[in-house]
Amino acid sequence: MLSSSLDAVGNLKEPRSTPQALGTVPSARDAMAGLKANMTALDGLRTPDRLPLAARLALIAQLETDARVAVAEAITDAARLQVHGVALWRSFAEQACHVFGILLELYGDLSDRAGLPEDLRSEVDVRLAGAAAQRLRWELQSCVPEHRQLWCRIGDIWLRANGSGPAARECLRALAYYSAGFDQVPPAAVPAVDSLIGVAIPFLALAPGATAVGRYLFDPAAGKPPRRLVRVEQPENGALTFVAADACAILSGFSSQVADGVVPPGLAGAADVAQLAEALQILLRLWSDSPPVRRYRRHQLGGALKVVRGFDRIRALLAGNLQDDNSLWQLQNASRCGLAALVPPAERERICLGDLVGLQASESHEQMWHLGIVRRMRATENGLLVGIETISQRPIFVSADDGRVAHDALLCDPLLKGEAARILVETGKLPAAGALFISHRGTVHKLKPLNASTSGYDFELRVYQVM
Repeated sequence: MLSSSLDAVGNLKEPRSTPQALGTVPSARDAMAGLKANMTALDGLRTPDRLPLAARLALIAQLETDARVAVAEAITDAARLQVHGVALWRSFAEQACHVFGILLELYGDLSDRAGLPEDLRSEVDVRLAGAAAQRLRWELQSCVPEHRQLWCRIGDIWLRANGSGPAARECLRALAYYSAGFDQVPPAAVPAVDSLIGVAIPFLALAPGATAVGRYLFDPAAGKPPRRLVRVEQPENGALTFVAADACAILSGFSSQVADGVVPPGLAGAADVAQLAEALQILLRLWSDSPPVRRYRRHQLGGALKVVRGFDRIRALLAGNLQDDNSLWQLQNASRCGLAALVPPAERERICLGDLVGLQASESHEQMWHLGIVRRMRATENGLLVGIETISQRPIFVSADDGRVAHDALLCDPLLKGEAARILVETGKLPAAGALFISHRGTVHKLKPLNASTSGYDFELRVYQVM
C-alpha cells in the first residue's frame, strides 16, 4: 500500500514552492493558520484509538501532506513572511518544527507496533525518516532543541534499510540538512538550498571506510548526531563517513550555468538566479574538497556584554544620542574574528540571523564599541547561543557625501591611502556607483567603490578603496 504522497517507487513527493502571480499565492498568514490547525489535528492523534493500522497510517499521512503543502505555500510567500514583521520567520519555523516533531513521534509509534505488516513497514520507514529530516531542518532554522528521538530513528532506519531505497534517501536528506549549515542559512535562501539538496541526494553517500573527501562521521547505532571531520579518519565500530564529492561535481556544473544567468533543468521555478547563486555558494563551500575551517583559536571567556541591536540604534549610540538602555548577554568564548554569547530568554524572539550588533564588555571603562553580525544561532541546554562575526573593533560615526547629499555612516576601518575601507550605511541610501567623500580628523578622503558588499535587513556593508 502506498499513500498518494509517495511516488511509484515509494519516495516522498515534496510539494514545491513555485513563484506565482501575487493574487494567486495564499498569504503567509493563511498558510501559518493552516499549519497551526494541522498541528492541533496531529496532537489529537497522540491519544490511543482503535483504528486499524492501515487506516491510522493513511490519516497521519494525509495530515503530513497537508502540513507539507502549508509549509510550501508559506515559503512561496516569503517576501511577505517578514523576518521582523508580524508573522515572524521564527514563529513559522517553530510551528513547522513542532508539526514534524509530532509526525516523527506518530510514525515512530507505528514503527514500534508489534506485528506491523510488511506491506506497511516500508511506507512507515520512509515517512518516519522523512519526518525526522524535516524536523531537523526546522530545528536548525528555529533554534529549537534537538528532538530526543531524532538520531536514534534515523540510525535505526538506515540500518533496517541497509543503506538503500527510499527510506535511506530520506536519511541522507537529514544528513544533508545537518551538513549544510541550516542554522546559518538566511530565510530567503531556504527554498533554493532545499531544492538543490533534493537534486543532490542521489549523489550523496555514507561510506564505510576512510576517505579524503569525507565531511562528517555518523554512527547509525549510536543515536547521536554526526561529528564533523577535520582530517581523514578511519571509522570505527560501524561508523560511516558522509561523502558529498559527487554531489559537488553536479552543483559545480549548476554554478557555471547560473553564473551565465541560466536556471538549470529541474530547478525551474524553485528559485530565481540570484537565490540559486547564493544557495550554490553555501553548499559548495561546505561540501567542497576544502570546507571552511576555524582560522583562529577560540578562548573560553566569561562576563557580561552590553549589546545594542540594529543600525539605527548603533548609529545613535556612536553619535552620542542613545541612552544606556542596552541589553546584557553572557559571553562564552572569543577569537580574533568573533565571539559566542548566550542571549537572555526574554530577547530570544528578537534576534535573527544577519542582525547587526554593537558589543562592549560591561566591565570595560573604555567607551569603544565593537561591531558584529549574527552568523549562527543554536539552541543549547543553557539557552540560545549566537555566534557573532566581528566586523570592526573601532567603528566611528562619520558623514559620507556622495556628491549630492550627505549620509550618516559607520566607518569600520582606518582610512589609509590605497587600502580598502568598509562603511556601514542604512539600506538603499548610497548609489551603487560613484565616489564617496568622508571628512575625518580634518582631512577629506575620497573613496572609490569596489565590487564587494553585503547587506542585512536594515544595513549595507560597502567596501571602498581610499584614494
